[in-house]
Amino acid sequence: MGFFSNLGSKISHAAHSIGAKASHVVRKGVKLVADHAGTVKDIADKVGGVAGTLATGAAMIGLEPVAAGLAGVAAASKGVSKLADVAGTAAKTAQASIGAFDAGRNALDQARKGNISNAIEFGKAGVSMAQSAKGLGDITRKKIQRK
Repeated sequence: MGFFSNLGSKISHAAHSIGAKASHVVRKGVKLVADHAGTVKDIADKVGGVAGTLATGAAMIGLEPVAAGLAGVAAASKGVSKLADVAGTAAKTAQASIGAFDAGRNALDQARKGNISNAIEFGKAGVSMAQSAKGLGDITRKKIQRK
C-alpha cells in the first residue's frame, strides 16, 4: 500500500467512527426527549392551572398587578406545555423512523446473507414501524397546525 491509500484508509475509518458516534448521540437525545416530554407537559399544565387560579383570586381581591403577573406565568406555562407535547410526539416519530430504518438495513443484511425468511420478518417489522412513524408524523403535524 502506498502512502496515499494508507492515509485515505485512515481518514475513511475516522470519518466512519465519528459518524457512528454522532448517530449514537442523536439516538440517545431522541430517546431522552421522548421519555421526558410527557413529564414536562404534565408539570407545565399543573403550573398553568395553579397560576391561573391564583391570578383569578388576586384579581378578585384587587391585586391587578399580581394577577397580571400570574396570568403571564399561566400563559407561558401553557406554551411550554404545548411545546413539550409537540416535542414528545416528534421524538416518538423520530424513534419510529429510526426503527424502520434499522429494520430495513437488517432486512438487506439478511437478504445478502441468504436468510430470506429473516429478511422478510425484518422487512415486515420495518413496514410496521414506518406506518407508525407516518401516523405519529400526522399527529405531530396536526398538533403544530392547531392554534
